[in-house]
Amino acid sequence: MKAISLLFMVTTMMSGETKISDFQWQSRLLVIPGGDAAWIKKLEIEEAHLKERDVRVFILGFEEGSKYAPKPELAKQFADRFQPNPKKPRVYLMGKDSQTTLEWSMIDFSFDKLYASIDAMPMRQREISDRQ
Repeated sequence: MKAISLLFMVTTMMSGETKISDFQWQSRLLVIPGGDAAWIKKLEIEEAHLKERDVRVFILGFEEGSKYAPKPELAKQFADRFQPNPKKPRVYLMGKDSQTTLEWSMIDFSFDKLYASIDAMPMRQREISDRQ
């Protein structure tokens, strides 16, 4: 089973992660409609907690090549799916099944809420169980 997972991860990395489906069953996706230096600093502080929960972060509108910028094809899929409203920006969490699981207004979002929500998910409970 681990060999299959490793093969999938290598294949995904080689494909350049240009589709939402490239992350299915491997990562939860946190999609942020825009960000600034303060967001980057928060993400760097939270990096270990995000990694522990298999969360990949994408900030829409960042220059291609920056750490959190999705590739253009992926950014378009996020934009098509979420249809972000600049007047009411929202943060989206997609589960490992590639479905939109939760969303928060930018004002209401916190990493504590994110972690509590993820940790309450049945799949996350299984992950915690399997690691023990």
